[in-house]
Amino acid sequence: MKQILLSIIFIFCVFQISAQVTLVLNPEMVLTDVDPVEFETVAHSYITNTGEDTITIRWIRQVEAISMGWQSAICDINACYSVETDSTPSDFLLTLAPGDSSMLDVHIRPGGLDGSANIKVRVEDVSDPENSVTGEYLFNMVSPTFNLKRESLKIYPNPAVDYFQLSDYDQVQQVAVSNLVGQELRRYNVYPGSKFNVSGLQRDIYLIRLLDSRNKVIKTFRLRKY
Repeated sequence: MKQILLSIIFIFCVFQISAQVTLVLNPEMVLTDVDPVEFETVAHSYITNTGEDTITIRWIRQVEAISMGWQSAICDINACYSVETDSTPSDFLLTLAPGDSSMLDVHIRPGGLDGSANIKVRVEDVSDPENSVTGEYLFNMVSPTFNLKRESLKIYPNPAVDYFQLSDYDQVQQVAVSNLVGQELRRYNVYPGSKFNVSGLQRDIYLIRLLDSRNKVIKTFRLRKY
């Protein structure tokens, strides 16, 4: 009985390890404005292998919605592909060592027409498809999911002594710290898990602006610094 129990525990542990998600897409949601006069508009993101093993990955494009006359295409670190390519060609699968990243960009070609598009890209480990992440690229659109995330965004701790963090890092590209008259004092690039140092600021109240990839304000907070 003891031997059977140990075997079950071992199988469970192996399953847990194999089911671990080590792919991180930053950001997972990209909102981009499209000027129909321009030949193409690019939404940028990066896929990173956060695991301890080298893995081979592929991406799969899912066109959720796109205006008539518009076209989309994917670029990664290996190549930029044709608008007809819906997944990574077998000869161009991506290999990522631990800590390595690849760009994963969606290009929109509007053909001189006004419109909008919602493109999703699923990235998966070829040997373990459960190790996957899906990015959403919105062109001239706003996602209800993003609105919910924006409403739930928080900074903590508040009040702060040495640093503060974000409750969610999706879509936030930069954090700007200003005084109450609007003078910007510090600006930080944002990465998952970033801590924003305010230890050198005087005890006061500051405005914290969260900015997206277009330098537009997602949300503004008041931070009390002790």
